[in-house]
Amino acid sequence: MKLDAECYPCMMAQSYRAARLSGLEGESLRRALRSTASILGDLDPDVSPPGAAALFYDAIKELSGVEDPFLALKEESNRMALELLPLLREDARGYGDPFAYALRAAVAGNIIDFGARAEPGDLGENLARVLETEPFIDHGTILRRELEKARRALIICDNAGEIVFDRFLCEILLSEFPQLELTAAVRGGPAINDALLKDASEAGLPDLCKVITTGLAMAGVDLLRASRDFREALGAADVILAKGQGNFETLEGEEGNIYFLFQVKCDCVSAYLGARKGLAVIWGSQAGRTRR
Repeated sequence: MKLDAECYPCMMAQSYRAARLSGLEGESLRRALRSTASILGDLDPDVSPPGAAALFYDAIKELSGVEDPFLALKEESNRMALELLPLLREDARGYGDPFAYALRAAVAGNIIDFGARAEPGDLGENLARVLETEPFIDHGTILRRELEKARRALIICDNAGEIVFDRFLCEILLSEFPQLELTAAVRGGPAINDALLKDASEAGLPDLCKVITTGLAMAGVDLLRASRDFREALGAADVILAKGQGNFETLEGEEGNIYFLFQVKCDCVSAYLGARKGLAVIWGSQAGRTRR
């Protein structure tokens, strides 16, 4: 996806939140916002929203000296999500279809997004709502068939906290499809509240599968700049699960058997898909945009 006019005020709001969390105030805060406005004004209109955001987040880091302004929020998100993990396991056993439940739960965890939202929302309430509401696009049945014949799968994680739901999804994938060689990828450096290796470790993900990074400190993927490990894992995967809007905004239209799992959280993505905000999306890029 490319930048839309509605992205600009959203990004100014993101910049303000990040600058405040970095301890900037007064003239330093105004400098950060002026820098963001200048960066946005000079952008190539073909750049993706996560690509644009990476530029002004870097500028804020340089001004403040704070490498990861969302660190405390990420740690709290991990803690809250880990408290729900026993409930996810218990509910999956009673759901009748653990795989379908795990997909919905993984999408529900995507509500933890301090880029698109100022607050993460209630995880338990959001989980119940996602489980009860028909996704706007649901290619879960097609995904199941793909995973049954796949040898390698890659899950590209998104946010801290949400990564606990991804860990739960990985548990179910390895149980339902024991032939799978599963790899998980997190960000290579701080980007909003996106998950890093530390968050993957806190979620227990390395106990289940190989964990690598994209090599990028951005809330999405730039395939031209991504790490060699990531590009090799992407190329080797028979099925790719891409979590969150940032991965959708940067990987939609790319080659590969990619399934996007996220909640619609902003007006631009809502208009692009024709889906109201809040709806779940489980969309296989090779399966088209038709609901199945």
